[in-house]
Amino acid sequence: MKQLKYLLIIMGCMAFNQSQAQQYTDKPKNSEVKSLIGKEKDITGFGNIDFRVGEMVDQQALVIGAYGGLLINKNFMFGVAGYGLATESKFEGYNPETNETRELNLYGGYAGMLLGFKVASREIIHLSVPMIIGAGQLDVSDDNYFDLANGDNEFVLESTSFFVFEPTALVELNISHHFRLGFGVGYRLVRGSSLENLSDDDLTGYSGVVSIQLGKF
Repeated sequence: MKQLKYLLIIMGCMAFNQSQAQQYTDKPKNSEVKSLIGKEKDITGFGNIDFRVGEMVDQQALVIGAYGGLLINKNFMFGVAGYGLATESKFEGYNPETNETRELNLYGGYAGMLLGFKVASREIIHLSVPMIIGAGQLDVSDDNYFDLANGDNEFVLESTSFFVFEPTALVELNISHHFRLGFGVGYRLVRGSSLENLSDDDLTGYSGVVSIQLGKF
């Protein structure tokens, strides 16, 4: 009889301890502050090379650039980006130094912060939406300003900085766990430039995009 009594006491203590342990383990889960980046979040790195072809100064221009950063939970992107004009963008403009209209050339690029997200990124074909918010620098030059024998005839007529916002929608294809291809459309919005020969609208426009992405997906 005593053994049965002791057994019931031991079983009661074990049940009480189990109840207390359950309350202890449940409480942190219920009271834990949720965040985008936490101990259990999946954070990897990635990098993209972009080729963008679109209108700039009423002609087709090629812009080449790259962006990279962190991929959080397979869906959210955060990083930096930089792009440069890779082709000659010639146009007829006024040269105040010579007081005449001549063929001028445009040089420059832009860089900034990258934000974005992916939809159903685990699927073979999915959607990616990177957005660039930043600033740039452009120079307008007369490449035949000087008549020199060594060919160094370039003279910068004017320069400007500007704000740029460029969202892009890409259809991405998972080639492997470390390699993706993307095809889509971007829109480059330029504001705040101060060029005599060109306006913000001359620098704003749509572009077709081919993107190569490397990382751990």
